Formats: sequence, C-alpha cells, structure tokens
Amino acid sequence: MTLCYKEYKNKVKGCFLGKNIGGTLGAPFECWRGVYNIDFFMQDVSTPVPNDDLDLQLVWLSAVEHEGKNIDSHVLCEYWENYVSAVISEYGTGKNNYAMGIVPPLSGHMRNENRESNGAWIRTEIWACLAAGNPALAANYAYYDACVDHSGEGVYAAVFTSAVQSAAFFETDTDKLLAIGCSYIPADCATRGAVDLVRASYAAGDSWQTARKKLLTAYPSSFGEIGGEWQGTEQVPACEQCPVQQHDPDIPKAQHGYDAPAHIGIVLIGWLWGKGDFGKSICLATDCGEDTDCTAGTLGALLGIINGADKLPEKWKKGCSEKIATCTLRPDLLLNVPATVSELCERVVKQFPVVSGNACTFSARGFEITPNKSLAYSETEFYPYQQEDCRALMAEQPHTARFHFRPYTVKVRFDEGLAEIRAGREKKLTVTVCNKLYLPQFVTVRVLGLPADWAASGKERCLGLEHWHGSKREHTQSFTLSFAPACVDKGAYTLTLELSANGRGEKNYVPLTFLAAGEEHETV
Repeated sequence: MTLCYKEYKNKVKGCFLGKNIGGTLGAPFECWRGVYNIDFFMQDVSTPVPNDDLDLQLVWLSAVEHEGKNIDSHVLCEYWENYVSAVISEYGTGKNNYAMGIVPPLSGHMRNENRESNGAWIRTEIWACLAAGNPALAANYAYYDACVDHSGEGVYAAVFTSAVQSAAFFETDTDKLLAIGCSYIPADCATRGAVDLVRASYAAGDSWQTARKKLLTAYPSSFGEIGGEWQGTEQVPACEQCPVQQHDPDIPKAQHGYDAPAHIGIVLIGWLWGKGDFGKSICLATDCGEDTDCTAGTLGALLGIINGADKLPEKWKKGCSEKIATCTLRPDLLLNVPATVSELCERVVKQFPVVSGNACTFSARGFEITPNKSLAYSETEFYPYQQEDCRALMAEQPHTARFHFRPYTVKVRFDEGLAEIRAGREKKLTVTVCNKLYLPQFVTVRVLGLPADWAASGKERCLGLEHWHGSKREHTQSFTLSFAPACVDKGAYTLTLELSANGRGEKNYVPLTFLAAGEEHETV
C-alpha cells in the first residue's frame, strides 16, 4: 500500500485543521472539572484562539527546516530556549534546567513536579506527519521532544500518541491503531493501563460517563482540581449544555502533575464512544472535562489524519478560524511563524522527503509514501543512524544523556543522584562511545575542568571502536568516570568531556553540569 502526495497532503491538512478545531472547542473548559453535553463551540470563535499545543510544534518545524532530520533533544532544547517564552509548569522547569546546563533527559526530570503531565503528548502531530507510516521514527522524535521537559508517563504518552498518529496515515481500524501505539510503550506503564481500562469499559457496554468515572478513580488527574468544579465563566456562562457542577467525592484527589494517563484515556473515550464521528468525538472528549483543549485537539488531529481535510464536516471547518495566533512564542524571522493552518501544512509537507526520504518514491506529480513493513514495534525495523530504538531510549530515562556527533554517539549514564553532587560522596558516571562510521576508530576521551583537589579515576581513556561488520569486538566501548568532591563550595560545577578520533582534526565536547545538593535536599 502506498500514499500519493495529494492524499498525504490532504491528511496533513486534516491533522492540523482537526487540531485547531478541537483545541478551540475545548479551550473554555480547560482546567475545570465537569461532565457536559455540548455539540458545538460554546464561545465566540470569530477570531483565532491561541493554543500552546500548536505553538510548540511551530518551533519544531523551524528546527527541522533549519537543521534537517539530524535533530535530537539537544537541538530541540536550543530552539526551545530561543523561541519558547512560556515559563509555566513543566515548560518553565525544563527550560530553566537546560539554561543551567542540565541536559536532557535530566532536564525533563529533575525538580519537575509536572514531568508526567500533558505538555509533551499534545505536540506530537509534527512528528507523525513528518514520519507518516513510520511509527518507529515518529516515536523516536517524540522521545527526543518529550524528554526536554518530561519523564516517565509524560514521555510514554507522547511516544504512544505519535505512533498512533503516524500509523493512522495508513491504518484506520481503531483496535489496530491502539495495538500499534501500545507496542511502543512499556506494558506495565500507567498510560497503557489507562488505555486498557477504557477499552474494557467500552467492551462491557458502560456509558461514557461511567468510563470517565472509572478512569479518574483509577488514574486521578490534577487538571480538574486547578479550576475546580465548573461554575460557568464570563466567556461561557453555565447553561443547560454545561451546567454548574457538584463535587464528586468518589474521585480521589490527584498527585499534582500526574495527568498524562487520565488524559490519554479521555482521548480514547471520545474516540470509542464517538465511533469515529468527528464532531461527536471531539465533543465527548470535551464533555469529560479536565485538560479539554488538549484532549479534543489531539483527538481532532487524529481523526483529521484518518479522514483527511476534505472529509471533515463543513460545519466545523467553517465554524473555526484558520488563522494561527500564538501565546507562548518569541517570534522572529528565523522562526517565521505561519499565518494560517494552510501555510503550516504547506511547509510541513515540504519537509517530509527531508525527514523520511527513504520512504519516498518521486514522480512528476510529487511523491508516493511507502510505510514500514510492520507498523507495530519491531526490533528489526530500525535503520542505522537514522533513528534509535525508542523503547531502549525510554528504558534508560532519566539517567542517560545522549550526544550525537558525526563519527560517534556519546552516552553518559548518571548514578542515582543524577546531576547532584555532595562533598565527600563519590559520583559515578558511565561513559559509552558508539561508532557511527563503517570504519574502525580510536577515540580519546579527556575530562576537562575537574577541580584539582577532587579525587578522580578515568580522567583520560583511549577507546578502540571496531567496524560494524566483520569483527567480533564491539563497536561500542564504555568506561567509568568517578570523582569524589573534596568540598563543594560553589552552587554549580561544569565538567567537559573532550573527544577526538585518531587521525581526525575535529574535537567534540560534552559539557556536564552538576549542582550542589544541600543535606536536606531530595532529588525529584
């Protein structure tokens, strides 16, 4: 099966139109807890409604346009630092960590109460569109993206969503799409648990209201606790479709910031009980309350991919502005924010051959896309150097930071204290260098910037990296770098790994920042 250029473009347009429509529909009810019965927009939509769910993807689009397919968490962090003005919740914590020198995936984990909230899985459409029919690649990029400011369930939810959306360019069966998405995440994670719970509730013949209550009881969300029970607002007064809500004592209080599992479940409630009907589905997602612009927007995007723009109901397309308004960005000429959804889609489509060129067959009318042989996760479907195994990446979070250079990839695994240090306490790092060339190399690793009075081992090593093929020796070599701070009298210390390959003029540098931890401090 192949997808022609015209149909691919139609699905991309459907994706971002659906995102815009769903996000606009849910916007007035964001952060409120309630059960509603809406059937269309409840607010004035004559002007575009800004939405951070889309804003952040405009930054990623700019990164791809300028950097090509060779982007990773560090590149995305740099673009985030340059263009994302929001400093709230996980956005602000991740940005602040990176500005201090804390690298991903540690940037998404340390000091981050909201690391398992919704900020990452709501921005996966860009990766699904650029890796249409290749969920493994979409999941790879979604991981790089999510670990900038999330970890744990915040990352799992993003990987799951990106895989489902990427597969939806070729597969339309709901059960098959859910199976594909679940294949990319741990079987015992809460995101998978929420999906299984909702599917079981649907199979049992429960109402969507019952499924919602079961979901929020098993996986409480803190989002609906922000605004509390819906009482109506100046923008949307309480009415028959969205009446004043009463407290439900059966729904337990949530752990602050632990939101992703419940909201993936709400997306699924809208999808299953809406039976794929675009309007009904996004309304049901909104009817469940909580982070409504995110759930309705993501479901709208998914159904937009499945149906294409030309099959989205005119009622919804005409009822929502196609203009793009931003609220979390610092724009300039390099970011070049698109003015409309149509312009955004034109630019996304142009980058598909850049990111997924191996899936393209070009013709006089554009290109055709060939999907992966198996849309579900497979350990044999990864292309050397183009992408990494997202499941291996997730298994190493939040302890292992990766740095990609042309001749090799460097992995640094931190111990349980992550980037914190204490006087007199030994710190251990495992440094791994992976050969990316079909050539053997000797790589020298030196540690720079280590205080003279810190006892250290492994300050300089020469690693022999073998050819990928024809050798019994590994093309990957590791060593342990350990040091014990004699005293810690500064708030932060930065050590640098200098790497140089024998016979090559270039040197590469890996900066590692460590923060002094007080005796009372506990890493979170």
